[in-house]
Amino acid sequence: MTDEHPNATIVRRMYEAFAIRDMQTLRELFADDAVWHLPGKSRISGDYRGADAIVNDFMARIGPLSGNTLKVEVLDIAVSSDHAVAIQHATAAHEGRTLDVTACQVMRIRDGKIVEVQGHYSDLYAMDAFWLA
Repeated sequence: MTDEHPNATIVRRMYEAFAIRDMQTLRELFADDAVWHLPGKSRISGDYRGADAIVNDFMARIGPLSGNTLKVEVLDIAVSSDHAVAIQHATAAHEGRTLDVTACQVMRIRDGKIVEVQGHYSDLYAMDAFWLA
């Protein structure tokens, strides 16, 4: 068995903390000046600047906005010294809307913290429709 790359461990911890809505751990994983870019035209789209905005204005909101049905499964993680790419599958069903998309989250990591996330989604129209564009 080989040891996991530190950047893969950071990404895995982020997804595990998100799954149980552990906002304190999530906050610790992001640099103070981190930015999360979420494409699209929905009410969750946009750039979240700063760890507090990422955790409080984005991550803490998407559970309730999905009726707490959002599930994100990590399919694979690829890493380098400065980056990680998480391939994920997200599903949710709320108020007659469903979500079923695969995404690629490209993350830049510095000094053991996530400093930037850029999301790429298999169906951005479905994302906008679910999150009510």
